[in-house]
Amino acid sequence: MGLLDSLLGAALGGGNQQQNTAVQLVLQLIEKSGGVGNLMNTLQQNGLAGALQSWISTGGNEAVSGQQVESALGGDLLNQVAAKVGINGSDASDLLAQYLPKIIDQMTPNGDAGEAHGVDLASIGGALLKNMFK
Repeated sequence: MGLLDSLLGAALGGGNQQQNTAVQLVLQLIEKSGGVGNLMNTLQQNGLAGALQSWISTGGNEAVSGQQVESALGGDLLNQVAAKVGINGSDASDLLAQYLPKIIDQMTPNGDAGEAHGVDLASIGGALLKNMFK
């Protein structure tokens, strides 16, 4: 996943350790969820519908807390993805709260959730490259 990590890091405006860990978390989360569409459905159905819509839309991104992310995703899933990248669940939820809105925003540049449905790990890089060179 090195290329995708680099692309996501570049799309988020850098490549510091915190961002790299956040990218790894998001990629693991997408994989464990069965795709971006499934992840978005989980967030929507578990209390983050309004925030998710703001991330998808072309306006500003509504902030969420780590606790909200943990509640929406469930502790088991969060702990699984956190363990994969070598951090604890609490740190993972805080990082996801900070970076997940930005990443979903990047994957839906025209404000259409349909742009992200069906996106898999292999196609995320292409979508981000396209957005970076607009």
